[in-house]
Amino acid sequence: MSDTAGVIFVGEVTAVRSRTGNDGASGLMEIDFRIDQAVRGCASGSVYTLREWAGLWGGGDQRYRVGQRLLMLLHPPGPTGITSPVGGMTGAIPIRAATPAPETASATTASAPLIADLRWVGTRLLRPLPYASSTLVTAQTAASPSVSDTSVAAQQAPLSVVVGMLSSWQGSQ
Repeated sequence: MSDTAGVIFVGEVTAVRSRTGNDGASGLMEIDFRIDQAVRGCASGSVYTLREWAGLWGGGDQRYRVGQRLLMLLHPPGPTGITSPVGGMTGAIPIRAATPAPETASATTASAPLIADLRWVGTRLLRPLPYASSTLVTAQTAASPSVSDTSVAAQQAPLSVVVGMLSSWQGSQ
């Protein structure tokens, strides 16, 4: 996903606007992000305006909400400035505060580290199935846990680690 993305950042949605199209066109949606951490194609501390085709918001679907924090992996904007997340909404990874362990639950959530909720990505990636006889497949299935059986913690990662990996990959290209 990061190879396909022309713009990568961590930010917070600050505004969502609808722009009507001309001559019967469906229009577009503009979503403003305050960029907290920039990786590619933008600058930290600035505002990035994502312009999406309004048809993606069909049926009352609200793709973004003011105050929402996301790790965004966006296609490079086209000539008209319109873009979208890589892999549909897979490229809009939710960011949230880590849930404190029960023994530290009294600690404030303000000090809790931010995590990238990778369960969002994991549910959307296609995984190849190995070809094998039915006996072997049964044995493999019994021995290895499925994605839904793995712990929630294994499906999340500290935001600093994810952004660090994306930045290092960016630097090596």
